[in-house]
Amino acid sequence: MTSPVALLTSLVSQIQQTRYAELASSSIVVFDHLVTLDQEIELIWKARWTPGKALFFINRYYVLGSVIFNNYVVFSSHLSDTVGLCVRWIQWQGCTGIISTMVVEIILQLRLYALYQLNRGVLVFMCCAFIVSVSAGVTIMALVLLRLSANSQIIPGIVFCIPVNAPSFFYAFWIPTLAFESLLCGLALYKAFKDFRSRSTVFQSGRHIIKVLIRDSVVYYLVMFATYFANLVIFLTGNPGQLESGIGFGAAMSCVMGSRLSLNIRGVHHELEVSAASETHNSQSQSQSQSLQFPGISRKGTLSRGTVVVSGSYPLNDFELVELRNLKPEAKV
Repeated sequence: MTSPVALLTSLVSQIQQTRYAELASSSIVVFDHLVTLDQEIELIWKARWTPGKALFFINRYYVLGSVIFNNYVVFSSHLSDTVGLCVRWIQWQGCTGIISTMVVEIILQLRLYALYQLNRGVLVFMCCAFIVSVSAGVTIMALVLLRLSANSQIIPGIVFCIPVNAPSFFYAFWIPTLAFESLLCGLALYKAFKDFRSRSTVFQSGRHIIKVLIRDSVVYYLVMFATYFANLVIFLTGNPGQLESGIGFGAAMSCVMGSRLSLNIRGVHHELEVSAASETHNSQSQSQSQSLQFPGISRKGTLSRGTVVVSGSYPLNDFELVELRNLKPEAKV
């Protein structure tokens, strides 16, 4: 039988691990914000308001605010010295996790909608699966929060919110999210395989935007699957003092990967526009030069303004340049 001293020592160790984990996950969010701030200013702030821009800011700054607040609660005793405050904080964490996951999954669905060339059947299928996944997650979280309690002063002299009486099925909260994001990854891989079979040069051609859409979707899935699965294992096998250790990483990685999804696709779109503008300028310069040398020769073969050609390969049609339907830059004066 384990002695009380050993139990207290183990609990203190778990609390320290949770605090370090929260600090580490918050550092990931802050670091990513700093290293991508220049891209955010150039690609997001200067763009006109669209649903995609709104989703980006919600994902980016709601999670940033939440991780800062979580660190304040975890490392201080002012907001966690009573059971009531602890319970409300845990409830807020549950709601924050659901909101941040929903925002990133909406971004993923919009990317896949563009990848499938605005196929309404695919959109309806994804939306139905999304509603089922969110409903299941919200139901499980609600049942857990109704039964969950907390203790803030289990160890004399150490104030820390520890969830108690957590239902044994708490781990199931992560299953709907894992299943739905596996479905989205499957749709991205199916599209990649289908394009590869029908046009074997898809990954060697200039249709770089399609490659980025597929690549980012798969990378996002691998990172988030590992994060959510780790949380599932912690909830299934961990002690009460360890339940909080993985939640911060779930929110942090969701925020970082969601931001990169938006920045990467907008960055590619921006590069294509710069390349197209440069190519158009060079073509006009060459045409003017030829006109001066051969004034009697007519100019032909001008590219249409609605098509962008990259690396001399397949032209990118309007559907393949869609992000949220209207991923277009503001007209420059």
